[in-house]
Amino acid sequence: MSHLVYLALGANLGDRLVNLTQALILLTSDVKVLGCSDVYETPPWGYLDQPKFLNMAAEVSTKLSPLALLEKIKFLEEKIGRESSVRFGPRLIDIDILLFDGGIYEAERLQIPHPRMTERAFVLAPLADLAPDRIIPPGGQTVRQDLGRLDQRGIERLEIREDRKPFAVVMAFQLHPEALPGFIRMPPSHQREHLIHVFDAKRAETFQKRLDGMIARLSEKGETM
Repeated sequence: MSHLVYLALGANLGDRLVNLTQALILLTSDVKVLGCSDVYETPPWGYLDQPKFLNMAAEVSTKLSPLALLEKIKFLEEKIGRESSVRFGPRLIDIDILLFDGGIYEAERLQIPHPRMTERAFVLAPLADLAPDRIIPPGGQTVRQDLGRLDQRGIERLEIREDRKPFAVVMAFQLHPEALPGFIRMPPSHQREHLIHVFDAKRAETFQKRLDGMIARLSEKGETM
């Protein structure tokens, strides 16, 4: 049975857009990415002495249970390079489970809906791109309604070409699943180097050529393993 899940992703260290894209690609080994919000630049929250974040939301389907998905996420955060820091401090990547099938789940290590999501405009603004009318239990308010009562100053939607958005890159991997094993086998630093090379392209044609080339090379490696 597949579950419909909404995730929040954030990064404020390194190449932030590459980090978000890298995380989504790695997630596709266990989830199918159905859609992504726009990317937002947002001021830090809680601990203010740190760089601005890039935040986005993703709608995914998965057969994993809530706890199994959490384990997958924590493994990926560590693999990408997230280290222990002060609470709400800087990080290469942060991934949170916001909603899972629209229900309530409570365990020692995980609460769904995310217990602080309705307090955070940087979470709800991207989520509103995907599911503005989805009700957040148990209060019964929609994402749009909860966002409307929050201070949204400093939250800016980034103007990104469609082909450069994380979802476009993730779709290339989902359309060519044979490329994913080769990407996963690379050290995280090499994964980022490959993505940075793609994202450094200024022209849309060059970006697509580099992305297609990366997918082709990874696909060939997958076939020879």
